[in-house]
Amino acid sequence: MATPIRIKRSAVPGKRPQVTDLQVGELALNTYDAELVTLRDRFSQTGIGTEVIRVGAGATVTNVIYVTSDGNDNNTGLKLGDAKGSISGAVAISRTGSIIRVSAGSYIENNPIKLPSQVSVVGDSLREVSVIPQNADKDLFHVSPGNYVTEMSFTGTMNSGKAIFAFDPEKPRYSTQSPYLRNCTNFIQNSIGMKIDGNAVFGPFKSMVTDSYTQYNANGVGVSITNGGYAQIVSLFTINTDIGVFAGSGGQCDITNSNSSFGNFGLVTQDVSPRKNTGIIVTEQAVNKDTFAININSTEYNISNFEYDHTTGLTTVTTSSNHNFDVGMGVSLSSIVLSCAFGQKTYPDGDVGYVFDVKSVPAANKFTTHVGISTLAHTYVSGGTAKIDVVRPFDGQVVYFDKLYREVQKIKVTAGGSNYTSSPTVTIDAPSVDFGIAATAVAVIKNDKVDSIDIISSGRGYESVPTITIAGGGGSGATASLVMKDKYYAVLKSTPISSGITTITVDDNVPYVVGVGTTVPIHKQSRILASSHSFEYIGTGVDLIESLPSRGGVAIQDNEIDDRNGGLTIFTSTDQTGQFRIGDGVIIDQQQGTITGTAYSKSLFSTMTPFILALGGD
Repeated sequence: MATPIRIKRSAVPGKRPQVTDLQVGELALNTYDAELVTLRDRFSQTGIGTEVIRVGAGATVTNVIYVTSDGNDNNTGLKLGDAKGSISGAVAISRTGSIIRVSAGSYIENNPIKLPSQVSVVGDSLREVSVIPQNADKDLFHVSPGNYVTEMSFTGTMNSGKAIFAFDPEKPRYSTQSPYLRNCTNFIQNSIGMKIDGNAVFGPFKSMVTDSYTQYNANGVGVSITNGGYAQIVSLFTINTDIGVFAGSGGQCDITNSNSSFGNFGLVTQDVSPRKNTGIIVTEQAVNKDTFAININSTEYNISNFEYDHTTGLTTVTTSSNHNFDVGMGVSLSSIVLSCAFGQKTYPDGDVGYVFDVKSVPAANKFTTHVGISTLAHTYVSGGTAKIDVVRPFDGQVVYFDKLYREVQKIKVTAGGSNYTSSPTVTIDAPSVDFGIAATAVAVIKNDKVDSIDIISSGRGYESVPTITIAGGGGSGATASLVMKDKYYAVLKSTPISSGITTITVDDNVPYVVGVGTTVPIHKQSRILASSHSFEYIGTGVDLIESLPSRGGVAIQDNEIDDRNGGLTIFTSTDQTGQFRIGDGVIIDQQQGTITGTAYSKSLFSTMTPFILALGGD
């Protein structure tokens, strides 16, 4: 019987010999980790000292966790031959700085997968790594600051409104770095590709960033940005979605070089944020002016109780007198003395900032807010103040003066009527206020029917929906309805705050005198800034087959951009007919060779041909 060769060894997990324990050329084995180590001796060639190194491709790297389809979550995950069997299993042992490498395969995951901060999940290949949610009624990933996810697809089923990527609404985190999602495809119908809810995160960066993210999620939403959330988007492709990109309740995003194909709507904005502050006019301003001096100082309230749930971060703050806070406001907290197992501390200390959003107002002297989770329980001792966070007004915010008036945004033809030989007269009732102006519009006839109604003037000063009538033109039976929008004034700029006073400049003249003491509520506008966006057959629906033009799908240009009740999309775009649009005001029609806008219509040929001839062209 041969004599077995035995080498230095240990069964203690992670234990390795020191340099002095081995000779050059000698091996040592960790029987628990199944790893060989030896000495690397290159001092004479490089001057680098001798060191103990792991031998072979199966060596452990402590901050890289492997996942394979034939792995097992009981494995260490620290080398490919000892891989975890699920992404969830790898996440469970991850820590800040970990990289989770997911090999080709399909992975049914017990979602939501809650990623710790600064953890990356990297798939082998977009086409070969498929992640499938086990729970259709829950989000797939809850991301944290500094996450990076790339090279995977998402398949299976999810309930409407559930997201592939979202912040954790149960435990909002303080964020100083956006999660980054790159080169992925979402195939799950009804789902949201990215859900950026500003209520589920706090701090300066309520945002996500994405590049090369395809949304083939029929009847879903590509990206949803709400409640003051923000996104930077490059190369997003949405196909047959209900909405390609949605910004609401003060959500904003930049989107570049992206595409919305088929589906119901392309880019949609809706509403403004809850009130952030209220200014007070300090100097009367005459009619038809656009600059206003306002006082935006806020009152400081003493705190009498601070009830903190350290597992969720949700805190109920009681003030010694009634406050004037609204849900969504940023409130600055200061000098709150708390105690924990290690003694007393003054909160906040800056680790999670000093400004926190109001989540609810259960009583006139109470409000709730998220201040971050902790491993320790804390109790209130004494002191503290709360006040509205005063921010210099900025581009991206909107205001109004005492009362919010309305104007006509769209006119929808509800019945085309018949037998029209000329354009009938469209009449919209005038508003009742003295500065009001009636909206005006003109009907477009096609095949003896009213095909559409173009707005000439949106009017001003409406307090309710006016009546619209259609008469004349030789026909009858045409009817239409009005879509109204609130008249906000966008802040263009403001002066630095001095003694609580700043002067704002807005984007339109206010058609009435604004007196001293007038209130000026300040909101954040829901806004999409889209550059070089392509639209193809938007309005044809969410059915992957029936939306095709060859199956009768008909595009609706009005659905490409849909700004609802105070939202705003600033865009340049091209559609399937070759129309290049610069906002709603300018359309360059490549097929017709014309430039049209709200104030003019011009033929490209009539403009360019004489110019070319003048230069000596043929």
